[in-house]
Order: sequence, then structure tokens, then C-alpha cells
Amino acid sequence: MAIDLYWDDDAQTVILAEFQPGWTWDDLHRVLEAIKRMSADRERVFGAIIDVRKGLQIPGGSIFNQETLSQFKRITRLGSDGKGPAVIVGMNGVLQRVMDAIKMVDSHVMQDVYFAPDMAQARDVIYARMQNYATQINV
Repeated sequence: MAIDLYWDDDAQTVILAEFQPGWTWDDLHRVLEAIKRMSADRERVFGAIIDVRKGLQIPGGSIFNQETLSQFKRITRLGSDGKGPAVIVGMNGVLQRVMDAIKMVDSHVMQDVYFAPDMAQARDVIYARMQNYATQINV
């Protein structure tokens, strides 16, 4: 599989997904389903760092086609029942603007998705967001 999953922390609260060149939509959906199962099995919310610095290409070569639109809709439905925060590392400017536009149209779709230029900033954001989740749960 061209998307590798790791725990980013010893407490196993943040998942690191590293995209490699050649990933497919099927790879992405398998990873998302695995994360969803893990979250349900452990009855907890996970944070995610999604590192696309090595494998940013979109299967099919374009974000402006029917297949990609269909895949984005499928992804948003998968996460619509409650999800933790995510930080995307290495997103290029054009795709980030597309994601920002999606967020403006439907703020619920990507309400807890952030962007970072590098891993250090991604970790700063995700662990701060996870601390907020922990605080909300314990209140």
C-alpha cells in the first residue's frame, strides 16, 4: 500500500499517515476505514497528521474531474459521523485553496482540518487540538 500508518506518539492518540507516490483511491479508503475501526474499537477520538509531501499527486491526474469529485464526497461522508482533528502537511497552494473553498461552502465538512508547511508545525497544531479534545471530555 502506498499510504503508511504509524502512531506519532507513545500514548497512541495521533496517527501519522504518510502518502507515498502511486497511492490510489482504494488505498486511501482502506486507510480511512482502518482509522475509523480503530477509533470505534477504542472508543476514542484520534488526531491525524496527513503527510503528503512525497505523494501529493491525485489519482487520475486532476482534481477537476467527476471521479475526484465523487471520491471527495465519499471521503466527507465517511468522516461525517464525528472525527478528530487533522493536519495536512505539504499541501500545495492550489489544492489548499480548493480545500479552503470547500470549507467555505460547507464548514462542517472540514471544520477541524488544518494545514502546515512542515512536521514541526503540524505537531504543534495537532497536539494543541488534541489537548482541547481532552479538556472538553474531562469537563
